[in-house]
Amino acid sequence: MSHIACGIDFGTSNSALAIAKDGQVMLAELEKGKTTIPSAIFFNTDEHHTAYGRQAIDEYLEQYSGRFMRALKSILGSDLMRETTQVGVRRLSFPEIIGQFIGEIKSRAENHIGQELTDVVMGRPVHFVDDNEAADKRAEEELRAIAAAQGFKNITFEFEPIAAARDYESGLASEELVLVVDIGGGTSDFSVIRLSPEARVSAERAGDILANSGVHIGGTDFDKRFSLETVMPHLGYGSPLKNNLDAPRAEYHMLATWHMINFLYTRKNMVAVKAIYSDSLRRDLVGRFVEVLEHQRGHDIAAQVEAAKIKLADAATTAIDLGFIEAGWAIESGQAELTKATQNDVAKIVTTATETVEQGAGLNRKAIHTIFMTGGSTALPGFQDAVIKAFPEAQIMQGDRFSSVATGLGISAARRYA
Repeated sequence: MSHIACGIDFGTSNSALAIAKDGQVMLAELEKGKTTIPSAIFFNTDEHHTAYGRQAIDEYLEQYSGRFMRALKSILGSDLMRETTQVGVRRLSFPEIIGQFIGEIKSRAENHIGQELTDVVMGRPVHFVDDNEAADKRAEEELRAIAAAQGFKNITFEFEPIAAARDYESGLASEELVLVVDIGGGTSDFSVIRLSPEARVSAERAGDILANSGVHIGGTDFDKRFSLETVMPHLGYGSPLKNNLDAPRAEYHMLATWHMINFLYTRKNMVAVKAIYSDSLRRDLVGRFVEVLEHQRGHDIAAQVEAAKIKLADAATTAIDLGFIEAGWAIESGQAELTKATQNDVAKIVTTATETVEQGAGLNRKAIHTIFMTGGSTALPGFQDAVIKAFPEAQIMQGDRFSSVATGLGISAARRYA
């Protein structure tokens, strides 16, 4: 039987798994006809089963009772990894929940190929946690332990932008100095790397990597900013209280943040929101906020905001459908609002990219021949223009937004475990 290994891109928003067999790399089918799967899990308490990916999102939006969770990668390295959370009649730890998701995609890939997977290269951002080396190291060890608990015996890690570079390098005919820009759901990562047809056969590339850096900003942050700009003001965000101060903002920020939404449904937070309602001069708006929490529709809002963001990659305007709150209600929005909401985050990302080249690699920006972009959030309106402005002489190459990292991890697995 041929030796087989895999690479797993466990993403904040979406995940993928590449299989390496006999020197060939292919993406596993994780859902019917799909090689990517949303990083979502839904514990359906009505039908007593656990759903994953698109099925998890569908069942939640169909209003089955249960617990919906997404963006779990954002929890790695945080204090939440030491806690448990209520899931139906059980309390589960976050490592258990993340493990269930990774175990599910492992099982689906094994069913796809008919063999057990024991060797894996796990992708990781350059920084799981910004400016905290201990928490960053802890995040990697947490993910290693989770993978081991799911049956992987040999576990190595590779930076996600390095994996994306391997994918791009597989098609090169000559040497290039490349800045890899990987904008994922939770992080933005950068690598300056020398790529060539001769070097791509090597498993270890330390000598070719001139700099790595990253910042904890990604697609879910864009969702949050866009939600705060468009939807949250209609729920009372920034509205006045009787004492002429603005309504507290913390609860609105939680409602706009994928992995924090479930924590709003606690009794303590419900009391806090109802206190805002009592003191508000705009009870018509804050009343909507209370209703959203009482009916646990926070993830519905997040899903509609995300869908609108994705549509605005190709359309000048779209509507954020909030008919589940009030019949027929939709908020019109456009690329201008999205660009305004995310411009500060985009500026921080581009600044980090230029610092990676100039300070990390010690190079002039003009030395970069190619910028290879991957990750779903590179489709954000205005993002590519900001990169071109910062690196006007580099050619822009767009990889597969959702699969380049997984494919590169598969290439790495083929070379490490051959």
